[in-house]
Amino acid sequence: MPAPRILILGSNGGLGRALVRQLAPNHEVTAWTRAELDFDQPEAIASQLAGCDFDVLLNPAGMTNPDACEAQPQKARLANVLGPQVLAQCCHERGARLIHFSTDYVFSGKPDVLWGEDDRTDPVNLYGRTKREGEMAVLQASSDALVARVSWLFGPDKPSHPDQMIERALKGAELTAVADKTSAPTSTQDVCEWIECLMQKSASGVLHLCNSGMASWHSWAEQTLTLAETLGIPVQTARVRPIKLAELTQLKAARPLSTVMSNQRLQSFLDIEIRHWSAALEDYLGRKYQPR
Repeated sequence: MPAPRILILGSNGGLGRALVRQLAPNHEVTAWTRAELDFDQPEAIASQLAGCDFDVLLNPAGMTNPDACEAQPQKARLANVLGPQVLAQCCHERGARLIHFSTDYVFSGKPDVLWGEDDRTDPVNLYGRTKREGEMAVLQASSDALVARVSWLFGPDKPSHPDQMIERALKGAELTAVADKTSAPTSTQDVCEWIECLMQKSASGVLHLCNSGMASWHSWAEQTLTLAETLGIPVQTARVRPIKLAELTQLKAARPLSTVMSNQRLQSFLDIEIRHWSAALEDYLGRKYQPR
């Protein structure tokens, strides 16, 4: 069978860029930024999609800043609910497949819970609520759609927590990181490889796409700097002072404390063992700071 034609939205974002890089060599890929398709104008989405030939639509686009969502709720609903709903309706009508990306923030953050795909969602902020509403709207509009939940992404296309920690450590700045908030750091490179495999299968519904293991922002930062020293990166400090999430008084939206997702369903579906986030992090840092 010929390789599916793929349309990737949000192609200027960290995950969008990674998807384009992963899929373009072996597929016919069309990459749209917000300039090509703007969720602020949902009434124009159908006509824009009608002019593009694709078999699979990948949608990592959305409004992902929790504080911005609280400040602009209508804009958040357009980006995270109504826009994805229209995408799903259009894909269903033309027989195309939609893979829509969501978030671990759909969960309440109850401590000591490893969240599965079928667990009850109870988001604590507007970002999480709109992403959950978007999930339901997508699956209601297209039963063949796949909702891929991801968490704490890192990779070469957009600075994330590890990059920020190393940048500050190179300057010798005092480092602090939240120690009472946990999830599963996840490599965008790994997500892209899983997606390429999933496109060849009939996966639908909700699926958690995350690396194995769990971390706090603090333990993630400490592991980053330990690896940095091993790689010979000239960080001036590897000490990170732990703080509590409540100390970040500048945050406007509530954050869930524990959103570690289970990837057992993904492992079973792809018949692979998903590597630990620390192994993926070591690979990422090695490629960035010791290019071959």
